Amino acid sequence: MQCPYCVSEIADAALACPHCAHDLYLYKPLLERIGLLEAQLADHPDIAPLTARVVELEAQLQAIPPERQQDARALPGLLLGYWLAPLLLLLGAHVLMTIIYDINTLYLRIASILIPLPFGFHLMRGGAAHFGAWAGAGFALAISAVLAMSGAVSLVDHTPILPANLQELREFLEYAGSIGFAYTTGMLIGEMLFNHKHNTGLAVRIAQAASKGRNSAEKVEALAKKLNDIGGTLTAVGTTALSIYTGLKGVLGN
Repeated sequence: MQCPYCVSEIADAALACPHCAHDLYLYKPLLERIGLLEAQLADHPDIAPLTARVVELEAQLQAIPPERQQDARALPGLLLGYWLAPLLLLLGAHVLMTIIYDINTLYLRIASILIPLPFGFHLMRGGAAHFGAWAGAGFALAISAVLAMSGAVSLVDHTPILPANLQELREFLEYAGSIGFAYTTGMLIGEMLFNHKHNTGLAVRIAQAASKGRNSAEKVEALAKKLNDIGGTLTAVGTTALSIYTGLKGVLGN
């Protein structure tokens, strides 16, 4: 064993360290007691499942790609590049199309769908952001953009910034919804590409469960990719349809 004081190798039966001369009469009974407790704990029936779970969680943690482990210091840059930038572009498009050039509102609605989509896509394609939090941020972006647009119109026409009645409130929410769904659509496509590349996410867990008994890594990987592709595609199609519907409904008519 090792001396607890000088870490020298000494005989197990030693009562004092021959190197540093420290007594071991208090240390040895404590060490024996700890060894006995460790043996009893190892034989406990609940320990084996807990140990297996710890090993599984450690493996899952190690499997997370480094780019998914977002550094909090990167958050200001993400907010600037993927939240504030599309907000300013949406506001700029609104000012140009409705205030300066006074063109058909339909073109603004189309632009409001096309502008946020690539920002959401590039945000999630790199895997540096949490989907749920940024989906909420996308709809906050949409509401902020519509409020900013209303504020710009208010400066020119001296109209209220907030909706004055239920009809205006519905149009406000529909327009904000189209922007939010467009941003989320881009995020879904980017997330789908990321999951396809790294084989992560819910589809992996489903694939592992479906492949129990076969224990084939190739089959799990193939099934996970299929689930990621199918689920991501269907969801992206759904959010795209919602974005187009809510964005163009008020322009084209009910």
